[in-house]
Amino acid sequence: MIQDLAGWSKILELMPTAMFVRDAAHRWVFVNRIGCEYFGVKPEDVVGKTDADLFPPDQAERFVRGDDAVLRGHEVIESEEVVDDRLGRSRTLLTRKTCIELDGEPHVLASVTDITELRESEAHVRWLACHDALTGLSNRTALFSRLDAAVGRSAEGGPRAALYYLDLDGFKKVNDTYGHLVGDELLVQFGQRLRHAVGPNDVVARIGGDEFAVLVENSGDLDLDGVAEAMLTLAATPFDVLAAKAFVGTSVGVVPIDADAVSSGEMARKADSALYEAKKGRNRYTVYTDALDASLAHRREVEKALEEALRTGEGLSCHYQPMVRATDGKVIGLEALARWRHPKLGVVPPVQFVAVAEETGLIGRLGEWVLRTACARMKGVDDLFIAVNVSAVQLRDDRFADTVMAILAETHLLPRRLELEITETAIVHADGAATRLLRRLRRAGVRISLDDFGTGYSSLTLLKDLDVDKVKIDRSFVQMAPLAEDSAAIVRAVSNLGSALGLCVVAEGVETEAQRQFLRDAGCDELQGYLFSAAVPEDRIERVSGMIPLAMSHSAG
Repeated sequence: MIQDLAGWSKILELMPTAMFVRDAAHRWVFVNRIGCEYFGVKPEDVVGKTDADLFPPDQAERFVRGDDAVLRGHEVIESEEVVDDRLGRSRTLLTRKTCIELDGEPHVLASVTDITELRESEAHVRWLACHDALTGLSNRTALFSRLDAAVGRSAEGGPRAALYYLDLDGFKKVNDTYGHLVGDELLVQFGQRLRHAVGPNDVVARIGGDEFAVLVENSGDLDLDGVAEAMLTLAATPFDVLAAKAFVGTSVGVVPIDADAVSSGEMARKADSALYEAKKGRNRYTVYTDALDASLAHRREVEKALEEALRTGEGLSCHYQPMVRATDGKVIGLEALARWRHPKLGVVPPVQFVAVAEETGLIGRLGEWVLRTACARMKGVDDLFIAVNVSAVQLRDDRFADTVMAILAETHLLPRRLELEITETAIVHADGAATRLLRRLRRAGVRISLDDFGTGYSSLTLLKDLDVDKVKIDRSFVQMAPLAEDSAAIVRAVSNLGSALGLCVVAEGVETEAQRQFLRDAGCDELQGYLFSAAVPEDRIERVSGMIPLAMSHSAG
């Protein structure tokens, strides 16, 4: 074992990162060539000096505390901190320190890795995921995150809030008359007007082409009508855009958020219903009332029918969408998707009955039915895995892991062939028990996939803490990736992060050959979407599994 500085120096000079050694008195005794290049010094500039001689007092004090901890505990200590380099630039450094013996005396051996670009890239991905690239306003993901919180506070007796949906009237005419550059500038200016018209803590979001949403929260009396009137005035004021004067108006749908609010999705639906009514007359606003929305009665009917279907199994089925390997198009797995046909209601869309199930507490029973049905269907399809979506409600059930393992035993399906898809929103709002539950399933061999990655909470910390096997890029980024640079940047960034962490990266919603080619070149491992196949009934699994590779091969040729 090396005991002297000369021996250590030979090794540390070969290291591809900055390395240095300090003694127990915090004096520098060695710095390698890479370290000299990074710090912009020569060995003789630092050897024999202390941190107090080389760095600002606050940084030097932190470095000394870290050295002392290593010398006391003789353990490897890793830390990340932001420091200013000699040129005044802010850098993020990852430092690993350990204690070594040199000539019988304890010393601190440290390595320094500059991860500034990695952290900046991660921050940029988070920003892109929560903001509209054109206007810089919040996007739908960020809006719904804040809307969830506002609904929760109102349900607990907190301050009132209101959600406004806006759609510009006459915007298409501006685009057709002056071109899209003028149209884009008008959208930017209108977003700025909205931003300045509400409080700094209110949310202004662009949620579509010329559609905006504003979430106004208030600690006192909220003037629903006054805010709506101000929005009409903002839109009616002429826009000076790129040497042109453009005129538009707006229609506004308003829904108050009070103690009766159910969920963010329901509030958005009500605001959309009010906006639809307002657009019948243009340049006006409509406040939501129950009389506006006959679908509430229909929703209650769906809830009652779904409960009966879950009791009897009548009308429920699973369809299966193939997941293919990006490199050669081979089908390697299937995603199970619930379907429901009711004798009176007809075919009920999943987006409708799943939302009802989540709001009424039926989602646990529905999720368990889908899991059991999908696992049982995998008999005779030995070379494919099955992916099943898991809701936030299921994660809050401390019996969920036992249920999964019981179903695997009952259906004789190996755990490694089951993949549970968890949304970012579900896991971020889950407690520690839910995370431990997922880790238990993963130790048993079940794979965990993080669904909708990139829609609001994405971070290396989330991936590290959850210890997932896959990340699934949301379809909203996939479909725009070949056309929009912001979406392309997100896809590339997630692929790079996944590769660095040893995770499989899946892209869903692939519909065109251009998207497939881009995603494969960007480094995605698995693909899913209508380009390969829609979800099929269980009796067509074998046929579609054998068909897709041939179609892929033909299209590639």
